[in-house]
Amino acid sequence: MRIGGQYVGLGVGDSSDEIREIKAYMRKKFSYAKGLADNGDYTTAVALVVTEMQRRYQASGKLPANKYIAGVINAETKYVMGYLERPVAPDTRGVFFTVCGTGAPWWMGPDGWMGPDADCARAVEHKYKWQPIGYPAAAVPMGPSIAAGRAELRSQFAVHRPRVEKFGAVLGGYSQGGVVVSECWEQDIKPADGVLHWAKPYIKKAVVWGNPCREKGKVFPDPGGPIAPPDTSGVATPLMVDTPSWWRNYAHKGDMYAASADDESREDKTAIWQIIRGTKVFSGPDNLLQQFLEVAKEPVPGAIGAFKAMFDTLVFFGSGTRPHITYDPRPAIDYLLAS
Repeated sequence: MRIGGQYVGLGVGDSSDEIREIKAYMRKKFSYAKGLADNGDYTTAVALVVTEMQRRYQASGKLPANKYIAGVINAETKYVMGYLERPVAPDTRGVFFTVCGTGAPWWMGPDGWMGPDADCARAVEHKYKWQPIGYPAAAVPMGPSIAAGRAELRSQFAVHRPRVEKFGAVLGGYSQGGVVVSECWEQDIKPADGVLHWAKPYIKKAVVWGNPCREKGKVFPDPGGPIAPPDTSGVATPLMVDTPSWWRNYAHKGDMYAASADDESREDKTAIWQIIRGTKVFSGPDNLLQQFLEVAKEPVPGAIGAFKAMFDTLVFFGSGTRPHITYDPRPAIDYLLAS
């Protein structure tokens, strides 16, 4: 059927084998179509049945008013009534690899995943295919957990390589997960001999919250807390180097993991981090334990760094680690959705 010279669908006056098939389908599915003749003619009686069918689908919210002409069977009507299967649009989304923070229940499935990384991923799933990384996310010692996360991230890159090479990838991580994605970038992707170096040109953006590997001064704000001062960095060692402009580290002032001041306490805070990670730090003349054992013999200035590190740590954990758990994913969501 044509209106104004333009084809709009099957309508009154048309006749075809397809119309016969559609009428047979309607007789089986709709009680009010039982009386339609078993032939290929599109009569006024057919148009009335089609109009009623369209009215009901529109009332149920399945057929938008601007997608059909009453009494005419177009493609949208065929899809809604179930006569034809709607074509699936090609999935052209890049991959969003996210690594959760310590203790996040990734094994519970999407509804159980928590943290800014998961909240961000859910908000941008229409643009990025979400691939969370399953790993122990263990607290202490953290080293084996980080290694397991990094290995799984490498594995998932291999699984999704065709999509990454065609549509790109984005990295996301929170807390311990930030260490995983940072170390993967620094050791597996960025180096020319890295096992994932092939992925380097396809990584478009990265969003990381509370990153212990944050490079000094490389920080972006979020509404969850005051931004980390410019003279701070993550507490881990080694830190990221030459952080790309597209990599956004969100860090709060007072977050011991992500905003360690470059003062006399930094070395000892790093030692505390190494204890958490499981690195052997109780060796050598300048380790944290030795400083405390020798504090009675040391001049007061020599113990200031160790005491300040321990005091800051106690304050951090005593406050419920608040600066580390109040990150707001909205700026990251906006960044990822921007073209």
